Amino acid sequence: MNRAEALMEKPFSLSLSSGFFGYFAHLGFVKAFEAKGLKPSLLSGSSSGAIVAAGLASGRSAEELEEIFLRVGKDDFWDPTVGFGYLKGQKIEQLLNEYCVPSFEEVKIPLHISVFNIRRFKTEVFNAGSIAKACRASAAVPLLFHPVRIKGAFYWDGGIRDRAGHRGARSSSHVPVIHYLESKSWISRVEDKFLYSDIHKHPFFFRTSSQIRMGPTLLHHGKDVIEHFQQKTSAWLEESV
Repeated sequence: MNRAEALMEKPFSLSLSSGFFGYFAHLGFVKAFEAKGLKPSLLSGSSSGAIVAAGLASGRSAEELEEIFLRVGKDDFWDPTVGFGYLKGQKIEQLLNEYCVPSFEEVKIPLHISVFNIRRFKTEVFNAGSIAKACRASAAVPLLFHPVRIKGAFYWDGGIRDRAGHRGARSSSHVPVIHYLESKSWISRVEDKFLYSDIHKHPFFFRTSSQIRMGPTLLHHGKDVIEHFQQKTSAWLEESV
């Protein structure tokens, strides 16, 4: 039995990790799943993974999200202003509002978004309230983006303490599927060793990397990244478990 066949048998959760402009990689991953008719029963994510998970939970297909993201240019999210960070992040929230349902209460698939509470120095999981606001907070890379204020607390990138974006799915009885984008930073390597040692050998933990560089001035590589990760994921789903 291969992975795709195994995942057809039981409900599964899908967790999408953080990763610098990693939403293109996650889209390729999800496109491969949709081609096999695989649909998660629960979604969770951090940072770029939260952005994709929110779109899927709102009822968008991976192809719809691909069309949306490939139209986005730097000017659509670049809003530098004075503050504790370079970018305000308001434009990102506006973009999120355009393709996501307004609140967690309106999603088609249950959704959990990891964010980092700065004062409490811990990860929290949002599953109620504004989806766009939660995703903006989850993707607020420290010092690049201003912290995001939600109900009196300030939040930064969910990947700070939950790179895998899996915190919101841990208590679920679903089969856990995790798309984990590797980072070259030593901090992330330490986190790999101590936080995810229990799931690294799980048959549905897919750890990937790409040689195609991404960033705010390299968005034209998006299509190539999507195709690359769709091919990698398709091959992974055909492997025996």
